[in-house]
Amino acid sequence: MKRFLGVLVMLVLLLAGLVVGGAYAFDDRIRSTVEDRVAVELQRSVPFATRPTVRIEGEPLALHLVTREFPSVNVRAREMPVQAAEAITIPLYDVDFTLAGVRYETDAVHAASLTGGGWLEYSDLAAVAGVRIQPTGDGRLALERDVEFLGIAFTGRLVGRAALDRAMQTISLTDTELDLAGVAIPPDATQALVDAILQPIPVALPYGLQLSALGPGEQGLDVVVDATDVTFPTR
Repeated sequence: MKRFLGVLVMLVLLLAGLVVGGAYAFDDRIRSTVEDRVAVELQRSVPFATRPTVRIEGEPLALHLVTREFPSVNVRAREMPVQAAEAITIPLYDVDFTLAGVRYETDAVHAASLTGGGWLEYSDLAAVAGVRIQPTGDGRLALERDVEFLGIAFTGRLVGRAALDRAMQTISLTDTELDLAGVAIPPDATQALVDAILQPIPVALPYGLQLSALGPGEQGLDVVVDATDVTFPTR
């Protein structure tokens, strides 16, 4: 009897080893299939302009598929639509999001947290704000707009640092310097003119994502994005 039980235990351990070994052996094939499927579903539902790249963490993946829970998922895409004003949508480029504490459901991907970023092109922001925008090379931005003040037409040039109002999710400038037609305006007289040249630019990310930081880059504003308890529909 003891010999029989010993053989039975050995068989159970061997089968368990084969199951686990098989899970690891086919892990790459399973992972590729699942990642492709999630990418297709996210492209359609988010929507991403092109098919994103999805990388699912967790080994062996087959065991995570049983529970439908994964340590993290990385999603990269060329662009994602962002609402910047009423009825105006602009792209967020080079999207790179990492989702942690992920649960894959029948019609959605849910994550406990999300971190990542991308960038917003200056020309897109300029079109929304109705100004001309360009980086100055010293970490600031220059905005130009043709304005009328006290009945006189001027070209206003506003230079300052990009600033994020995180509560309102709007982009503006701080530490500003202003000149009109080449004439520097004293700081204590600029606020009304600043308001005439630039209104805060709203940026509404989908699915509860939030801008948390930003800074000027060569092509546009580099932005940091985060969120908690976020859900991406897949249907």
